[in-house]
Amino acid sequence: MADDIIKSESFVALFDILGFSDLVKDNELDKVVRTYLRAKKEFENTISHINAILQKDAVSFRNFSDTFLIYTSEVNDMSFLALLAACDSLFLAAIENELLIRGAITVGELIVSDGIEIGKAIVEAYENEKKQDWIGCWITDHCMNKIIKNEHLPGKDIVEYEIPFKDGAIKKGYAFNWIKSLPRKVMFANKKNDFTLEEIKNELKLFQKKPLDWSIKRKHDNTNKFIEFVLSPEFLEIYKSH
Repeated sequence: MADDIIKSESFVALFDILGFSDLVKDNELDKVVRTYLRAKKEFENTISHINAILQKDAVSFRNFSDTFLIYTSEVNDMSFLALLAACDSLFLAAIENELLIRGAITVGELIVSDGIEIGKAIVEAYENEKKQDWIGCWITDHCMNKIIKNEHLPGKDIVEYEIPFKDGAIKKGYAFNWIKSLPRKVMFANKKNDFTLEEIKNELKLFQKKPLDWSIKRKHDNTNKFIEFVLSPEFLEIYKSH
Protein backbone atom coordinates (compact mmCIF):
# COMPACT_ATOMS: atom_id res chain seq x y z
CA MET A 1 0.00 0.00 0.00
CA ALA A 2 2.89 2.35 0.82
CA ASP A 3 4.03 2.14 -2.80
CA ASP A 4 0.71 3.71 -3.85
CA ILE A 5 1.28 6.82 -1.74
CA ILE A 6 2.29 9.92 -3.70
CA LYS A 7 3.62 12.88 -1.76
CA SER A 8 4.24 16.18 -3.53
CA GLU A 9 3.98 19.94 -3.22
CA SER A 10 0.87 21.08 -5.06
CA PHE A 11 -1.26 24.08 -5.83
CA VAL A 12 -4.67 23.34 -4.35
CA ALA A 13 -8.03 24.94 -5.14
CA LEU A 14 -11.22 24.16 -3.26
CA PHE A 15 -14.69 25.40 -4.24
CA ASP A 16 -18.14 25.05 -2.72
CA ILE A 17 -21.51 25.54 -4.37
CA LEU A 18 -23.23 28.17 -2.23
CA GLY A 19 -26.76 27.47 -1.07
CA PHE A 20 -26.58 23.87 -2.27
CA SER A 21 -28.74 22.49 0.55
CA ASP A 22 -31.45 25.08 -0.18
CA LEU A 23 -31.16 24.29 -3.87
CA VAL A 24 -31.84 20.63 -3.13
CA LYS A 25 -34.69 21.34 -0.68
CA ASP A 26 -36.48 23.97 -2.80
CA ASN A 27 -36.33 22.34 -6.24
CA GLU A 28 -37.22 19.10 -7.94
CA LEU A 29 -34.34 16.76 -7.18
CA ASP A 30 -33.97 15.46 -10.73
CA LYS A 31 -33.68 19.05 -12.02
CA VAL A 32 -30.94 19.78 -9.47
CA VAL A 33 -29.10 16.59 -10.42
CA ARG A 34 -29.28 17.39 -14.16
CA THR A 35 -27.93 20.90 -13.57
CA TYR A 36 -25.16 19.63 -11.31
CA LEU A 37 -24.11 16.83 -13.69
CA ARG A 38 -24.11 19.20 -16.66
CA ALA A 39 -21.76 21.59 -14.85
CA LYS A 40 -19.59 18.70 -13.67
CA LYS A 41 -19.30 17.26 -17.19
CA GLU A 42 -18.30 20.60 -18.70
CA PHE A 43 -15.63 20.93 -16.02
CA GLU A 44 -14.34 17.36 -16.50
CA ASN A 45 -13.97 17.93 -20.25
CA THR A 46 -11.80 20.97 -19.63
CA ILE A 47 -9.55 19.11 -17.19
CA SER A 48 -9.06 16.33 -19.76
CA HIS A 49 -8.31 18.93 -22.45
CA ILE A 50 -5.71 20.68 -20.26
CA ASN A 51 -3.92 17.42 -19.46
CA ALA A 52 -4.01 16.35 -23.12
CA ILE A 53 -2.35 19.60 -24.19
CA LEU A 54 0.34 19.29 -21.51
CA GLN A 55 0.65 15.53 -22.19
CA LYS A 56 0.60 14.65 -18.51
CA ASP A 57 -1.73 14.61 -15.52
CA ALA A 58 -0.91 18.19 -14.59
CA VAL A 59 -4.27 18.81 -12.91
CA SER A 60 -6.49 16.40 -11.02
CA PHE A 61 -9.83 16.90 -9.36
CA ARG A 62 -12.34 15.26 -7.04
CA ASN A 63 -15.81 16.31 -6.09
CA PHE A 64 -17.76 15.49 -2.94
CA SER A 65 -21.40 16.52 -3.27
CA ASP A 66 -21.18 20.34 -3.42
CA THR A 67 -17.39 20.60 -3.05
CA PHE A 68 -14.82 20.58 -5.86
CA LEU A 69 -11.14 19.91 -5.13
CA ILE A 70 -8.54 20.69 -7.81
CA TYR A 71 -4.82 20.14 -7.41
CA THR A 72 -1.63 20.06 -9.47
CA SER A 73 1.06 17.38 -9.67
CA GLU A 74 3.85 19.92 -9.19
CA VAL A 75 4.48 23.57 -8.34
CA ASN A 76 5.65 25.83 -11.17
CA ASP A 77 4.19 28.55 -13.36
CA MET A 78 2.89 26.13 -15.98
CA SER A 79 1.07 24.10 -13.32
CA PHE A 80 -0.38 27.28 -11.87
CA LEU A 81 -1.65 28.33 -15.31
CA ALA A 82 -3.24 24.90 -15.71
CA LEU A 83 -4.93 25.27 -12.32
CA LEU A 84 -6.27 28.73 -13.24
CA ALA A 85 -7.62 27.33 -16.51
CA ALA A 86 -9.44 24.64 -14.53
CA CYS A 87 -10.82 27.23 -12.10
CA ASP A 88 -11.87 29.38 -15.04
CA SER A 89 -13.78 26.47 -16.53
CA LEU A 90 -15.49 25.75 -13.22
CA PHE A 91 -16.72 29.34 -12.93
CA LEU A 92 -17.97 29.31 -16.53
CA ALA A 93 -19.81 26.02 -15.98
CA ALA A 94 -21.28 27.36 -12.74
CA ILE A 95 -22.53 30.58 -14.35
CA GLU A 96 -23.92 28.69 -17.34
CA ASN A 97 -25.88 26.43 -15.01
CA GLU A 98 -26.85 29.19 -12.54
CA LEU A 99 -24.77 27.85 -9.66
CA LEU A 100 -22.97 30.17 -7.25
CA ILE A 101 -19.49 29.09 -6.20
CA ARG A 102 -16.80 30.38 -3.87
CA GLY A 103 -13.25 29.12 -3.54
CA ALA A 104 -9.68 29.54 -2.37
CA ILE A 105 -6.29 28.62 -3.82
CA THR A 106 -3.37 27.58 -1.62
CA VAL A 107 -0.11 25.68 -1.93
CA GLY A 108 1.52 22.99 0.17
CA GLU A 109 2.36 19.33 0.64
CA LEU A 110 -0.27 16.89 -0.52
CA ILE A 111 -0.45 13.14 -0.02
CA VAL A 112 -2.51 11.16 -2.53
CA SER A 113 -3.23 7.46 -2.06
CA ASP A 114 -5.92 5.26 -3.58
CA GLY A 115 -8.37 8.08 -4.24
CA ILE A 116 -7.68 9.84 -0.93
CA GLU A 117 -6.16 13.33 -0.74
CA ILE A 118 -4.78 14.64 2.55
CA GLY A 119 -2.78 17.79 3.23
CA LYS A 120 -2.60 21.04 5.19
CA ALA A 121 -3.10 22.91 1.91
CA ILE A 122 -6.58 21.37 1.58
CA VAL A 123 -7.45 22.35 5.16
CA GLU A 124 -6.19 25.90 4.54
CA ALA A 125 -8.15 26.18 1.28
CA TYR A 126 -11.29 24.93 3.06
CA GLU A 127 -10.87 27.44 5.92
CA ASN A 128 -10.14 30.32 3.54
CA GLU A 129 -13.15 29.49 1.38
CA LYS A 130 -15.45 29.62 4.41
CA LYS A 131 -14.11 33.02 5.57
CA GLN A 132 -15.16 34.89 2.43
CA ASP A 133 -18.45 36.70 1.88
CA TRP A 134 -18.90 36.80 -1.90
CA ILE A 135 -18.85 34.72 -5.05
CA GLY A 136 -15.16 34.68 -5.82
CA CYS A 137 -11.78 33.08 -5.20
CA TRP A 138 -9.03 34.19 -2.82
CA ILE A 139 -5.40 33.25 -3.60
CA THR A 140 -2.98 33.19 -0.65
CA ASP A 141 0.18 35.29 -0.52
CA HIS A 142 2.20 32.09 -0.02
CA CYS A 143 0.77 30.77 -3.25
CA MET A 144 1.64 33.98 -5.12
CA ASN A 145 5.20 33.80 -3.82
CA LYS A 146 5.62 30.49 -5.65
CA ILE A 147 5.01 32.01 -9.08
CA ILE A 148 6.34 34.83 -11.25
CA LYS A 149 3.76 37.53 -10.50
CA ASN A 150 4.56 39.54 -13.61
CA GLU A 151 3.29 36.61 -15.67
CA HIS A 152 -0.20 36.90 -14.22
CA LEU A 153 -0.90 40.38 -12.82
CA PRO A 154 -0.46 42.56 -15.98
CA GLY A 155 -3.02 40.49 -17.92
CA LYS A 156 -5.48 40.81 -14.99
CA ASP A 157 -5.92 37.06 -14.56
CA ILE A 158 -5.18 37.82 -10.93
CA VAL A 159 -5.92 41.15 -9.26
CA GLU A 160 -5.04 42.76 -5.97
CA TYR A 161 -8.31 43.34 -4.17
CA GLU A 162 -9.81 43.83 -0.72
CA ILE A 163 -11.24 40.38 -0.04
CA PRO A 164 -14.62 40.64 1.76
CA PHE A 165 -14.75 38.50 4.91
CA LYS A 166 -17.76 37.36 6.92
CA ASP A 167 -16.34 38.84 10.14
CA GLY A 168 -16.20 42.29 8.56
CA ALA A 169 -12.41 42.42 8.38
CA ILE A 170 -10.78 44.12 5.40
CA LYS A 171 -7.70 42.40 3.99
CA LYS A 172 -6.02 43.31 0.74
CA GLY A 173 -4.98 40.17 -1.07
CA TYR A 174 -5.07 38.45 -4.42
CA ALA A 175 -8.24 37.35 -6.17
CA PHE A 176 -8.76 35.20 -9.25
CA ASN A 177 -10.44 37.30 -11.94
CA TRP A 178 -13.13 34.87 -13.07
CA ILE A 179 -14.83 37.63 -15.08
CA LYS A 180 -12.00 37.79 -17.64
CA SER A 181 -13.10 34.63 -19.43
CA LEU A 182 -16.53 36.08 -20.27
CA PRO A 183 -15.29 38.39 -23.08
CA ARG A 184 -13.62 35.38 -24.73
CA LYS A 185 -16.84 33.41 -24.39
CA VAL A 186 -18.90 36.24 -25.94
CA MET A 187 -16.48 36.75 -28.83
CA PHE A 188 -16.37 33.02 -29.56
CA ALA A 189 -20.16 32.69 -29.42
CA ASN A 190 -20.69 35.71 -31.69
CA LYS A 191 -17.77 34.85 -33.99
CA LYS A 192 -16.24 38.29 -33.74
CA ASN A 193 -13.12 39.93 -32.31
CA ASP A 194 -14.85 42.46 -30.09
CA PHE A 195 -17.45 42.67 -27.34
CA THR A 196 -19.52 45.26 -25.52
CA LEU A 197 -19.95 45.88 -21.80
CA GLU A 198 -23.65 45.12 -22.14
CA GLU A 199 -22.86 41.69 -23.61
CA ILE A 200 -20.63 40.86 -20.65
CA LYS A 201 -23.19 42.05 -18.10
CA ASN A 202 -25.84 39.97 -19.82
CA GLU A 203 -23.73 36.91 -19.02
CA LEU A 204 -23.90 37.95 -15.36
CA LYS A 205 -27.68 38.27 -15.12
CA LEU A 206 -27.59 35.62 -12.40
CA PHE A 207 -26.28 38.32 -10.02
CA GLN A 208 -29.08 40.72 -10.91
CA LYS A 209 -31.70 38.56 -9.23
CA LYS A 210 -33.20 40.00 -6.04
CA PRO A 211 -31.69 38.23 -2.99
CA LEU A 212 -34.08 36.53 -0.58
CA ASP A 213 -32.30 37.41 2.67
CA TRP A 214 -29.60 39.72 4.04
CA SER A 215 -26.90 37.06 4.03
CA ILE A 216 -27.37 36.46 0.31
CA LYS A 217 -27.70 40.21 -0.32
CA ARG A 218 -24.28 40.86 1.27
CA LYS A 219 -22.69 38.21 -0.93
CA HIS A 220 -24.33 39.64 -4.04
CA ASP A 221 -23.38 43.23 -3.13
CA ASN A 222 -19.76 42.26 -2.50
CA THR A 223 -19.69 40.27 -5.73
CA ASN A 224 -21.18 43.11 -7.77
CA LYS A 225 -18.54 45.50 -6.39
CA PHE A 226 -15.87 43.14 -7.68
CA ILE A 227 -17.66 42.82 -11.03
CA GLU A 228 -17.74 46.60 -11.43
CA PHE A 229 -14.05 46.79 -10.48
CA VAL A 230 -12.93 44.28 -13.11
CA LEU A 231 -15.25 45.73 -15.79
CA SER A 232 -13.75 49.22 -15.60
CA PRO A 233 -12.48 50.76 -18.89
CA GLU A 234 -8.86 49.94 -17.96
CA PHE A 235 -9.69 46.27 -17.54
CA LEU A 236 -11.83 46.08 -20.68
CA GLU A 237 -8.95 47.37 -22.80
CA ILE A 238 -6.68 44.68 -21.40
CA TYR A 239 -9.28 41.97 -22.13
CA LYS A 240 -9.46 43.16 -25.74
CA SER A 241 -5.69 43.01 -26.14
CA HIS A 242 -5.42 39.49 -24.69
